[in-house]
Amino acid sequence: MHLSQDPDLLVIETDIAGAMDFIADGEERRANIVLDRCIQKLRLLSVGASRKEALRLWAICLCIQEEWEQSLLKYEQVLSIDPSDEDALWQSAQILLRSLEKPEAARRVLEDRLLPLNRTDEYLDTLRECEAALGIPPAGKG
Repeated sequence: MHLSQDPDLLVIETDIAGAMDFIADGEERRANIVLDRCIQKLRLLSVGASRKEALRLWAICLCIQEEWEQSLLKYEQVLSIDPSDEDALWQSAQILLRSLEKPEAARRVLEDRLLPLNRTDEYLDTLRECEAALGIPPAGKG
């Protein structure tokens, strides 16, 4: 699935997929070279007409490189353009919970911003995971 119709972004998406293949093959150095090149291009594209899509791809690159704080900042930039961007909210909650181990912050994103948009089982399960990490008893039990 492609995120954009912009030909420059389509090439970058393909390059990101290639970098993930390099990682799967144990070639992290080659992957990082490709990802760094993608980020250089995305830096330029993130001020143009495809700003939101470029920022999202930039966040993905940073996630692949395990630059969690930087990726979270890019998702926040996506959310500054579109506060109801479900994917950016979901990815932010995932980073906060799993990568940065900040269940309270992840819980706030889920409860305050994501669940009001869409109450999927996956989102509710992740909310329960946050609450369990915080020692909050499950709702409706007793």
